[in-house]
Amino acid sequence: MNEERAETGAENDGGEDSVDRFEEERWQRPPFQLGRAAAALLLTATGFGLYEYVLVSFWSSPSLGIYDRIPWPVYLIFVVALALTLAAVRVALSLESPHAKLGFTMLAFLACLAVGVGGGRFVSYMIRGTRNPPFQLALKAGDRFPSFTLADQSASSTSGPASPGAAATLIYIYRGDFCPFSRFQLEQLTRRHSDFARAGIDLVAISADPVERSSYLANYLHTQIPLLSDQSETVLKPLGLVQTHQDGEPDSAIPAFVIVDRDGIVRWTFTSPYYRELPTPDALLDAGRAAAKSNKTRSQ
Repeated sequence: MNEERAETGAENDGGEDSVDRFEEERWQRPPFQLGRAAAALLLTATGFGLYEYVLVSFWSSPSLGIYDRIPWPVYLIFVVALALTLAAVRVALSLESPHAKLGFTMLAFLACLAVGVGGGRFVSYMIRGTRNPPFQLALKAGDRFPSFTLADQSASSTSGPASPGAAATLIYIYRGDFCPFSRFQLEQLTRRHSDFARAGIDLVAISADPVERSSYLANYLHTQIPLLSDQSETVLKPLGLVQTHQDGEPDSAIPAFVIVDRDGIVRWTFTSPYYRELPTPDALLDAGRAAAKSNKTRSQ
């Protein structure tokens, strides 16, 4: 009898010990780690935000290198954005909560993927997608710019190349209203129009756009610069500045900047292999002043 009680007591003791061990080994919910989660979220948002800032602002921001053949600020921002999103992935992986780790890691990884792939495509566009077709400007300093009479945005006829009463005339041949770089340059020239006028420099822009599109662009930019329509390419083709598209789209002009004196003689030209590479308004002003000065020298 005593032996049976002893065995029963031993069994009860063993059962209680196993229950205690089960209670001790029961899964404990890991802490959320709010600080690390916030750090991962902040790094993800900052990196992706920098990437989006470039995509939105590059087209109208000289500080991002829109005037440069190699926009180094853009490349540097992409590198920083990629480093931040990679750091966000690493911080997210250090979270102890499996659900938080999965959620924040996936968010950071997707942001990292967007920055890496999208940034690479943007850089490829800068290097290859913005190249002009092979061309040769059939004009050099000392040549006479071809005479023309073209309709402006109000369908009024404008003759050139030299503007009456101007010491020099800047002729900007732009791709068309569809090009963001052309719109930006025209907007910058519109802002500085008074500076050019004070220097005795008149401004004229020529494209292959029809008058209706030139009118729309002029209203959009609120510009008084004559936007001349050379849809028949009577000026653009002899200059070698016509880009013919293979997909059936209308021809567009290859960008060029030409400054002529009051006699229509070319004093300065600018072209680039890249249609996104543009001279700054200050560079154009300096070239225009030099052309105007040459007029005074020859007249004395």
